[in-house]
Amino acid sequence: MKKTLYKLIMIALVFVAYSCTKEENLDVDLTKYNTDTYVKGPIDTWLLNNLESPYNIQTVYRFERNLTDVNRDLSPVALNKVEPMMNAVLQSFLKPYEKIGGKTFIKTYTPKQFVLYGSPSYNTNGSITLGSADAGRTVILYELNSLNFSSASDVKRKIRTIHHEFTHILNQNIIIPPAFEQISKAEYSADWTGSANTAAVAKELGFISQYSRSSFGEDFAEMVAFLLVEGQVYFENFLSTTNVTAAAKLREKEKLVYGYYKDYYNIDFKALQNEVQAVLKTVYGATDPVDVSSTFPIYLKSNKVNTLVYDPGATHYATYGASAAFTTLFNNYKAMIVAPRVLQNFQFIFTSGTTMTFRIEYVSGTSTLNADYNFTYNVNTTTGEITFQKVMPEGTGTTYNNGQNSATLPAFETYMLPYLTNRTFIASWLPSGIGPTSPLYRTFAGFSVSGASTNYFYGPITLK
Repeated sequence: MKKTLYKLIMIALVFVAYSCTKEENLDVDLTKYNTDTYVKGPIDTWLLNNLESPYNIQTVYRFERNLTDVNRDLSPVALNKVEPMMNAVLQSFLKPYEKIGGKTFIKTYTPKQFVLYGSPSYNTNGSITLGSADAGRTVILYELNSLNFSSASDVKRKIRTIHHEFTHILNQNIIIPPAFEQISKAEYSADWTGSANTAAVAKELGFISQYSRSSFGEDFAEMVAFLLVEGQVYFENFLSTTNVTAAAKLREKEKLVYGYYKDYYNIDFKALQNEVQAVLKTVYGATDPVDVSSTFPIYLKSNKVNTLVYDPGATHYATYGASAAFTTLFNNYKAMIVAPRVLQNFQFIFTSGTTMTFRIEYVSGTSTLNADYNFTYNVNTTTGEITFQKVMPEGTGTTYNNGQNSATLPAFETYMLPYLTNRTFIASWLPSGIGPTSPLYRTFAGFSVSGASTNYFYGPITLK
């Protein structure tokens, strides 16, 4: 694709909330930052040895009012924040890109100047600017005085800003693929801080952050920054806890980000992500969030599960145990099926993230037959609670196999229908005896009655 360089453009990363008041952040004695009497010291030596000489990158930390919007109220960066901040830039930005992209990439594309300010840059809509990229050469970082380098979350927030701004620089050289904009084109909104665009709303529309909704350029930069800095577990959790349509949009955006880096810069984005994550974890103590993307409720809601089979004759019930209450229900159901039919098993067929067919398999003479009953279900991916609702009316004909047959229907209506519809269940990986170290882990799952954990059923599952 043709390279396009946009000159004299400043693109900013904006954040909607902040902890300190504007007055607190701007309460600085500027007489201590007189550049006319400044004498170079250890900070300058460190910057020279680690950034200027090896990378030709200048750091401006003495208060330079004309390097950003002169209409904004700002305070200078505290001296004890300069080296930690620029070391974070070195370790979690420059070195990962240098390792994966190569020295030529670093020399060609990385900004040649970082400008540091202590306070946020305050916007008229109540938000604050955390950083900006100017003319493909300069990255400006704000709000450094309140940064706690012992806090992984604080560091990640600032490193995310850097990666966000550098993505803008890359996009100024090679434009974002038009296909990216089309994914969420109808949902972008200049009024991204408005009450109608909460973080929750943005997520349900397929945006990785509230700010992503402001434009497709910010959306792309936020996708890159979140994937690199928050990591893959965070991203998978994010997808798993939104709706199917939004998750599909986010997955497509992720795919286009990977393609952009590989096709235009020959960078393996996954390898870059791994490098950034390694630094954040080993140097700053960051940890992955708990992986909620692989819970059984998430599997159900995301339509990954095909079947769950309860067959009381299977050997795993002898090994891992069975619920006496559910065993009794099955035996009562079996006794009510009219001879010569003999009940074999229960099958739960999940046709979507909200619909299920309950099927009994039985034999009649030499034939194996089915009887089907349709349900909808609602699963809470946070609590694991799931409820089943009967689809009514069932209707007649072959669609339901033999479900309406007088030899099979009474048993269903007497036992399984009230059991499923009159209770709230907890969906989970069952039985508890199959733990994460077992090769059978996540190949079995089931449902226990909420508040009555001894009443449950489980079985092997197949995935789509």
